[in-house]
Amino acid sequence: MSYVRMNYLEYVSEEAADELEAQYVQNAPINFPDATALVFLRTGPTTASLTSVYPDQATFEKSAAQRKKSLAGIADKIKDVRSEEGQAALALIK
Repeated sequence: MSYVRMNYLEYVSEEAADELEAQYVQNAPINFPDATALVFLRTGPTTASLTSVYPDQATFEKSAAQRKKSLAGIADKIKDVRSEEGQAALALIK
């Protein structure tokens, strides 16, 4: 069963949001190659929702070190991060 993490971010400024959106779009497929889906949704000038889908929890757990490293490198540009994760009852990707 697929395992999903949803991150809700608030950036310190619109400029930081623009910069980090561009970085995520470019780097996430490389940094998280085992994800079956990566979605970056800009929800406002300084907010975004990032969703990653993995084939199972074990594969998801392997991504934890890279996520921690990625967040540490941009901590000064993020005002708040809230995360939720769990098994997906449905993860349909066409």
